[in-house]
Amino acid sequence: MDSPNPKSITLADVAKAAGVATMTVSRYLNGHPNITEKTARKVKASIDALGYRPNQAARMLMGQPSRVIGLILPDIANPFFSSIAHSVQQTAHARGYLVWIAATNDEANIDLQLIERMRDHHVDGILLIASFHTILRPRDLGNVPLIALERPVRVPPAHPKLLVDFVKIEDRNAAREAVEHLISHGYRRIACFGLNSKIHSIEERILGYQEAMRAHNLTPLPYVQCEDKQSAIRVIRKLMAGRAPVQAIFPANGAATILALEALDELHYSVPDQVALFSFGDIPLAHVFRPKISAVSQPTELLGEIATRHLLDLIATRSSPTGIRTSIPASYLIRESCGCHRPTPDKNY
Repeated sequence: MDSPNPKSITLADVAKAAGVATMTVSRYLNGHPNITEKTARKVKASIDALGYRPNQAARMLMGQPSRVIGLILPDIANPFFSSIAHSVQQTAHARGYLVWIAATNDEANIDLQLIERMRDHHVDGILLIASFHTILRPRDLGNVPLIALERPVRVPPAHPKLLVDFVKIEDRNAAREAVEHLISHGYRRIACFGLNSKIHSIEERILGYQEAMRAHNLTPLPYVQCEDKQSAIRVIRKLMAGRAPVQAIFPANGAATILALEALDELHYSVPDQVALFSFGDIPLAHVFRPKISAVSQPTELLGEIATRHLLDLIATRSSPTGIRTSIPASYLIRESCGCHRPTPDKNY
């Protein structure tokens, strides 16, 4: 006997095979959080056995979820963002969702264009790591829930009821702890070094650096910004010049750490003998460098997972964002570039 055409299989058929109500199958397909794991397994097994495939076009016309969410990132190539994207995809896939990923090159106008295009394609929700210039208005979102990751989204004062939930890493506390570790080695002249200081997460790390310095009656040095290897070489040369060269450098993100290491190597400065270094962000192969690079370890996969779960729960319950803020603690990896000779276990903040 020929197998039934998957297109002729209905929710009722799936429900009968699974021994559950039709509404239970519908809730499973819509990602409702109140489905037990045992029931979800039975429904999925019946769907797989019968070859049931929902008609997505019909579902959207009837106002049902599309089972697609959007993820908008500044840069897919950046390991920080690509790690978040990987986690978002895994978490969404486990709930039966597809993720559309797009990058903006950190341009606010592209943020808004992509939000509009994703809305036009009926995504159920959007995760956004925004440009620092991005300003959202109600017309940009319509009824699509949006959650901001790592960088808050600005809303005009004229629209106080537009609420955006925000999930971030505890950048400020992590930076303060890292700089205090450098201070514990006896370093007194510590420079904070990095990229665009207008990015929210970088601002928070600068504040953490300043708080640690002032807590120990030390004067924070002005934040030093660079964009490429040549500007990093000029900055490092200046920081190391004169009668009171810096004793330690605190790069504010992984990209700045790489620039700092390239500049220090070019100028023949030894780490940590001549200048110590503690990175915000564990760069690739940091554990095999000589010396091994001490770093704040950012929980990027947990960040992506928590944000995705929250968005899918909003979609499933048809709830609206409330402006809630969720902060995720970081940890740090003590290796050798900070002046330590024996690695210690990771510590949570």
